Amino acid sequence: MTQQNRKQFISIVLLVLGILFLYLELKNNVSLPKVLTKIDVFLRGISFVLLSITAIYASLVFNNKQRIAIISLIGIGIGLCFLFFPVPTILKASAFHLLFSSSIAFGMTTTASRIVTVVSSIFVCLGAVFLFQTAIPSLSSSALYLLLPGIIVFTIVNTQKVICERISIGLIVLGLLFLCQPFFILFYQTGFQILLTGLTGFIVVAHR
Repeated sequence: MTQQNRKQFISIVLLVLGILFLYLELKNNVSLPKVLTKIDVFLRGISFVLLSITAIYASLVFNNKQRIAIISLIGIGIGLCFLFFPVPTILKASAFHLLFSSSIAFGMTTTASRIVTVVSSIFVCLGAVFLFQTAIPSLSSSALYLLLPGIIVFTIVNTQKVICERISIGLIVLGLLFLCQPFFILFYQTGFQILLTGLTGFIVVAHR
């Protein structure tokens, strides 16, 4: 087995483990000790890390970038379906994992940078609209699911690094102002999401 094949095999193993930990439910298994039935949340946390690492690693070690882009785009579509359509709880809980990891892989492998920049900008704007609207609480709770994947893809594919840095820093400052101001409760409630979006974007830009 060559070094390239070994790296590809490792990425596949990490992907399988990430999916297994994501959808493994132990809390309803009466045959297991009680200690083991309470680690579902811990396993989902590990799954998030594994899937994120897999997204980066697979984007680097596989030569067929177009195939990775297509697979990750399907992952984004599945994540959106899990987020907005009535599905079992375990699937809805996995929406963020799928959207986050798939957006990393898609941003690193797509070649349609202009179109993807526009679409990711729409995602961020739509997430902001969902965040600040108060009529439908379910949309507000799903805003971060659009903001983070949107800012990740935007900061990866956008060729203007300086603009990405300024936008990310602006979101960080805006989030801090929202959290510190004592006048509007809506701004205070949304400050953390804005701050986290800016931090995520800045981290991605800093490692490009």
